[in-house]
Amino acid sequence: MPVTKEAIPIMVDDLDTRPISTTARPILVIDDVPANLYAMEVALAPLKRTVVMASSGTQALAHLLERDFALVLLDVQMPEMDGLETAALIRSRERTKHLPIIFVTAHHDSPASVRRAYALGAVDFLYKPIEPEILLAKAAVYVTLQDQAEELAAERLRHDFEEARREYETQALRRQVEQEQTQLTALAALDRRKDDFLAILAHELRNPLAPIRTAIELLRTRPDLSDKAVDVLDRQSRQLARLVDDLLDVSRIKANKIELRREVQDLREIIESSVTTSRPRIEERGHELTVDLPAERIPVNADHVRVTQILTNLLNNAARYTDIGGSIHVRCSVEGRTATITVSDTGIGIAPELQTNIFEMFVQERVRSDGSGGLGLGLALARQLVEMHGGTIRAQSEGRGKGSRFVVTLPTVTTAIVTRRPTLPPPAMTALRAVVIDDNADARELLCEMLAAHGHLVMSAADGKDGLALIQQHRPDVAIVDLGLPGMDGLALARVLRESCPDLTTRLVALTGYGHDNDRERTKAAGFDRHLVKPASLADILASMASQTGSALI
Repeated sequence: MPVTKEAIPIMVDDLDTRPISTTARPILVIDDVPANLYAMEVALAPLKRTVVMASSGTQALAHLLERDFALVLLDVQMPEMDGLETAALIRSRERTKHLPIIFVTAHHDSPASVRRAYALGAVDFLYKPIEPEILLAKAAVYVTLQDQAEELAAERLRHDFEEARREYETQALRRQVEQEQTQLTALAALDRRKDDFLAILAHELRNPLAPIRTAIELLRTRPDLSDKAVDVLDRQSRQLARLVDDLLDVSRIKANKIELRREVQDLREIIESSVTTSRPRIEERGHELTVDLPAERIPVNADHVRVTQILTNLLNNAARYTDIGGSIHVRCSVEGRTATITVSDTGIGIAPELQTNIFEMFVQERVRSDGSGGLGLGLALARQLVEMHGGTIRAQSEGRGKGSRFVVTLPTVTTAIVTRRPTLPPPAMTALRAVVIDDNADARELLCEMLAAHGHLVMSAADGKDGLALIQQHRPDVAIVDLGLPGMDGLALARVLRESCPDLTTRLVALTGYGHDNDRERTKAAGFDRHLVKPASLADILASMASQTGSALI
């Protein structure tokens, strides 16, 4: 609705008290008569707004392209492009379609012209000659309304922004809570897996300990069955040693301390060695074993011991998780630069839910009907060792009771295969003077008995101080020393001996439960000639005694 003359006094109150705004939108005045432009500029001065003047519709449109305005005062009668045409073009632009326009005309137009003007966006009319008070009042109203509309839009924008910010923060908080919940769930699952692992570890430790204890009782009560008892003790002690080795390998892999001793060799020989190692367990359970290998050599740059460990683990698992009288098949093929080894069985298979995480640490791989399922370390170690060789390993099974298939890939090489020297039996050993130093009385006495049974003259001590005195006094050919001795430990004993007796020819052999590479470096630096890890076989102990000082030590 147009502003009435009666409302003018209210609209112009206190205009002079308004501060000049440098950010407020200006007013655009359009008239082809310069005197009219300047008259309106003077009349609008109390609004303290910039007034931009245009002498034609074209010039006005150029201004509208450059900046935004609060109000347009538009003369209707102009040459070339009149006010109505100019208004139509202003309304055609999205940016200016709601810009208030006051038409300025020299006469009262017909109702049809007025309707057309309002249709084109007019909000009011001014009639010439213009009364400054009316011009100021009307302009003040529409500028104020425009300012309020802008302020309302800005407030709405601030409100929308604040709502968006709160929603973003809520979503971020929700995501954080979900992430923390996921982490807590994962930690709880890991904690449960570790608890399960400890329970299984206790079970796996008790399994060999039970027959060991029974075998000992059998030796006491039935000496005539000593051969059978000794076989049980040997087999079960080896099982315990393998268990400890797996646990140590887990520690080494976590600390990135496993180093591969690679050489170019025939993969077929490694497979055959693994089959030979696992054959007793396979035959014990009455399985049929078939091995399918290519006729040609398969050169790989690999650590013989570690690849054998991988394949032996897969073969032992196949024997373990296949019911008695099953079938196990080993196949190797080469395609391009990749060798593929497949170990398949007719065993209990792998449940679908296990196939995605069967290679993770502490996941119990499979559970037999008798409840045994292993520590959940073997396949995790196998995957790590395969990947260290640049290969892959995957498990396949159609489900429970349908067997399983493990596929290992290893890269082949074109380098010539290194001929492995056959291991020669140790030369016959002459009687040696030996000192055994160990604070474990049972271990010390049994080792002394074994060495004496092989014709050696043996003396012993239970701590480092007495052992040092014994070696210094008798200067034996060899001293077998435990590192964890009370008082003076084995490392200190070796250092004192090498420093105080530089001409001493006694061969120092460390016999210890510490088997990391850095442990071997420490014993070597202290002056030891060999490093044996408990439980060492008698053959290894005798071989370490027979070796000449200075040859292939540690």
